[in-house]
Amino acid sequence: MVAITRKRGDTYGDEITVKSKSTGLAIDITGFSFVLTVDPSKTPLDATANLYALTGTIIDGPTGRVEFVPSAMQADQTPGVYYYDIQMTDGAGRKRTIDLDKYIYTQDISK
Repeated sequence: MVAITRKRGDTYGDEITVKSKSTGLAIDITGFSFVLTVDPSKTPLDATANLYALTGTIIDGPTGRVEFVPSAMQADQTPGVYYYDIQMTDGAGRKRTIDLDKYIYTQDISK
């Protein structure tokens, strides 16, 4: 689990590599789907307060690389500490939360 830190307003993608829990090696994610959800609460009761959810784009399936790119509106958040998780769904429809931690927006100078 790794905290993600980004400047308010930046729309570059957050890229991750999905690895096997047992071997630590990248896994082939071809045909999988991913969602990264950001929320102000570490333990939300439901999805009503979610800031946003991003669908992942697989950059390289065999090497386990997936990217999440926020829109300009999604990236324009008040600086502060939020929380995220990433849910992966494999080709058989089985879901697994593969990461969760802090999602930190910091203030930039350019507006």
